[in-house]
Amino acid sequence: MSTGSLHQLHIFIFVLAVFHVTYSVIIMALSRLKMRTWKKWETETASLEYQFANDPARFRFTHQTSFVKRHLGLSSTPGIRWVVAFFRQFFRSVTKVDYLTLRAGFINAHLSHNSKFDFHKYIKRSMEDDFKVVVGISLPLWCVAILTLFLDIDGIGTLTWISFIPLVILLCVGTKLEMIIMEMALEIQDRASVIKGAPVVEPSNKFFWFHRPDWVLFFIHLTLFQNAFQMAHFVWTVATPGLKKCFHMHIGLSIMKVVLGLALQFLCSYITFPLYALVTQVIKPLMKMSEQLLWERRNSTLNHV
Repeated sequence: MSTGSLHQLHIFIFVLAVFHVTYSVIIMALSRLKMRTWKKWETETASLEYQFANDPARFRFTHQTSFVKRHLGLSSTPGIRWVVAFFRQFFRSVTKVDYLTLRAGFINAHLSHNSKFDFHKYIKRSMEDDFKVVVGISLPLWCVAILTLFLDIDGIGTLTWISFIPLVILLCVGTKLEMIIMEMALEIQDRASVIKGAPVVEPSNKFFWFHRPDWVLFFIHLTLFQNAFQMAHFVWTVATPGLKKCFHMHIGLSIMKVVLGLALQFLCSYITFPLYALVTQVIKPLMKMSEQLLWERRNSTLNHV
């Protein structure tokens, strides 16, 4: 490589890093904004109305509970359920009954039934741990970036059609997360026709692809990085003399990629990542939350004293 080419490569890597870190901060900020609604639901769990509605001595038909009714019916029809899950991620991806039911399943699996555990605070702390993964750039992601540059051959339009891949991946992830909630509701329905107290889901890795919940985070990470790569490449080619005419002969396609990237960023930050945080944190093993448990117990002891 010539000195000028090496210099341009350094500029591109710098621009890519700036966009990746910026997008990572945006995804964290919008996810926290989305989770503010969940804080209200968490506060309601301490009210007498909630405790009365979820009286552990109360018997109910399973199909009459709000959680089962929301996710069964048309949602349980084979084939159609995937269509319902696809569109549900855009409209009320997480409702109050979803949050409270998954919260109850988490507490039932890891804590005592009467625990005052702050599930909302636990999700926020766990999401911060996942953020450390999202903000990084691993070797597989660098390989994807290098492969994309090598495939960018004149006449093929690689950077045009490859810009749709992150969107497809993100939509598949969002649909899968909604399907997991539906499958949990179906499992409650199949387990018993009458339940005592509130419906309780049983967290399990079996609902995820190949029993690997960490794959979901990898796909979100890949989507975020690829989106940052597309935007960085756009800015770099526009700002570099001689590259603008080469990469942006069709200005309409360039504008479309920018709009698609911004929409993808909002979808990932405000919908998919918070949904991932809620669904996957429920099934995390107890040893992953030991620090949070100790912190909660210490505060509970101090408040009691």
